[in-house]
Amino acid sequence: MVEDLTPDLILLDLKMPGRNGHEVLAVIKADDEFRRIPVAVLTSSDQDEDVAASYAFGGNHFITKPETPEEREHSLGRLLTNMEALSRVSRGSGLLATTGVSAVDAGGVALRQFLMWAGVVGTIGFLGAFAYFMGVL
Repeated sequence: MVEDLTPDLILLDLKMPGRNGHEVLAVIKADDEFRRIPVAVLTSSDQDEDVAASYAFGGNHFITKPETPEEREHSLGRLLTNMEALSRVSRGSGLLATTGVSAVDAGGVALRQFLMWAGVVGTIGFLGAFAYFMGVL
């Protein structure tokens, strides 16, 4: 009976015993029967490498595990809302596109990216000014 049920969504943790979540995600997306099921990676990691790898392996959503039950409920509610919106858009194709819309801490990610680029621009500016004053430029 369970074999006849196909889930509407797979919640996948990255940190598991035996295989890691990216390995499991690759197996899911390589299987013709399961490839069409959207996969939400739900993990404690917020590392850019884990986010990128999750999408590269075919994950549809990346959610950093919230710390409180209320935050978890809110995050999963947003995920389900996003899935409903995507299913309306992709009706007929049977596929949900990979999307970053459900990234839980979108503000934190944007702030981190802004700070990274501000650091890069600041460093380049500093090196340019240093080279100018040293007579290199």
